[in-house]
Amino acid sequence: MTDAEAFRRQAREVARERLLKARGLLTTVAPAERTAIEQVAYAVAAGVASCLLEEAARNSVVEAALRDGYLRVRKSARSRSVRSYTRALSSVTGSPPSESLPAR
Repeated sequence: MTDAEAFRRQAREVARERLLKARGLLTTVAPAERTAIEQVAYAVAAGVASCLLEEAARNSVVEAALRDGYLRVRKSARSRSVRSYTRALSSVTGSPPSESLPAR
């Protein structure tokens, strides 16, 4: 069984890491726009996590991919969390890992 709350926290962490990497680009927009972008990024991460968890409840292959991806992330260094999340996401969507999340 996938730990739903842990998976949601992980999705939020991935969004946070992506926002940190984009910090330089975000300085070119007004503070209100930056706040809106950050809110959208977190909402998208939460939405993706919820959709994947719903699909995992219906599909044992998806559930296994999420469960195994979470366990790898939890035991690995923080910098690997994005790669592990991307692998889990791409195994569900069928997209190559490079297309599952925006490029760094």
